[in-house]
This record gives sequence, structure tokens and C-alpha cells, in this order.
Amino acid sequence: MEGAVKAVVEKSRGSQLSIVATQVVYLCRSCDESILASYRVGRSPLMPDQLPTQ
Repeated sequence: MEGAVKAVVEKSRGSQLSIVATQVVYLCRSCDESILASYRVGRSPLMPDQLPTQ
């Protein structure tokens, strides 16, 4: 398991999204290999699986 930072987003106005918090999620090194590889390169928070629509 390896920790990664995931963004918590809310819709602020119109279609604009704002990161309001971050949380640490633990990913499997073999199951989530591609996600972890891109996270290690960019070091940007992972985006949520679903974005707010309303």
C-alpha cells in the first residue's frame, strides 16, 4: 500500500470547481500501478472518481 493525496472538490460557481480539502488515500502498488505512476510524476492531488454536477 502507498499513500497518495486525493482532492475533495466542490462546485463554486458556474462550471468552476474548487479544491476545498485533501485526504490521504492508500492505493495498492500492483492493482493501482498506473494511477500511482502518474501521481509520482506529477505530484498533483488525484481527482475524485465523480465530480459534482450540481
